[in-house]
Amino acid sequence: MLPRTVLVAGAGLAGARTTETLRAEGFEGRVILAGDEPTAPYERPALSKGYLTGLKAEDELLLRPARFWKDAGIDLRLGQRVDSVDTSRRTAVLSTGEELAWDALVVATGARPRSLPFRAPRGVHTLRTLADATALRATLVPGARLAVVGGGFVGAEVASTAAALGLDVTMIEALAVPFERTLGPAVGRLLAERYRSRGVDVRVGATVTGFREDGSGSLTGVELAGGDVVCCDTALVGIGTAPTRDLLPERPSDRLYACGDVTASGGHWASAAAGGAAVARRILGLPPAPAQPSFFWSDQFGLRLQLVGETTRATDVRVDGCADTFVARYHDVRGRLVAALAANRPAEVARLRTELAHGPKTEAERRQDRLVPAACAFL
Repeated sequence: MLPRTVLVAGAGLAGARTTETLRAEGFEGRVILAGDEPTAPYERPALSKGYLTGLKAEDELLLRPARFWKDAGIDLRLGQRVDSVDTSRRTAVLSTGEELAWDALVVATGARPRSLPFRAPRGVHTLRTLADATALRATLVPGARLAVVGGGFVGAEVASTAAALGLDVTMIEALAVPFERTLGPAVGRLLAERYRSRGVDVRVGATVTGFREDGSGSLTGVELAGGDVVCCDTALVGIGTAPTRDLLPERPSDRLYACGDVTASGGHWASAAAGGAAVARRILGLPPAPAQPSFFWSDQFGLRLQLVGETTRATDVRVDGCADTFVARYHDVRGRLVAALAANRPAEVARLRTELAHGPKTEAERRQDRLVPAACAFL
């Protein structure tokens, strides 16, 4: 039996896509979308790029025009976090104190940035929300010194943006190269050299042990193991996220669903969107949509990186191309393609997604795929 009221806790991409899909598939019951931010659902990827540079305004980040939610009959509750859930009574209490009844509850509360295990003075930032991006943007002025703690996608994108704005940027990475665990050492070395060529001071194998501050409590530097100090005016801590699972019960509950980053789905736009749509179809008793390889993209230092598939399953990585355009192909222990990273090769992404969706190609076809222009050297 279809629910009469669906409550979605979390108004990010996954939650928004859940409500949109419910309406698109003909659900006529009540739909409530409650989020703790005061802004309607928006695109997070632009926070580390276009919004930071000032090329995109806040209203350009919105997933849908302002009137969409009302026109679709979606009760959008902004600045109203779901604080608690009673699964036996099927009720939820908002941060305003209002109690809502539901027949189906979707937990799409996302993730929160991980923090370092010591006090952060004024001038240390994380980047997850529009408010975070607004605060960080105010500090990115030409000539300022920025320390980026963590060489992941968010850190690299902010470093790229800041360097383009004329800041003195230092990236601090605990591993031997950026992206060592996610993309592999070969790609990590390639990207680290590109960052350096664009003026970024990349410190690898460096552990942050604390922050330095002046007498007024403002940041002056980042302390590293061994005694080195990276002097800076502002710092971004980008060391990953932790799912916000406060609302999820210890045991599975009937009529309770979860999607997006709260499920540790990878923290990527495509997976969050697909997860939200999938939950809506489950609520309505519809068959799942055909599975697609995971997909993610990143713009940094003049590269459009597009990642297809799951690199964690790879045991071998082959990188073909040159510094400005390359493809990294990830194979498992049996030699099957499980992921691919394309840099400035958008035309190849569709083919790679098809190959991943339909299984490995013959060795002859693989050799053809690895052909590169003569002007490029093999890496």
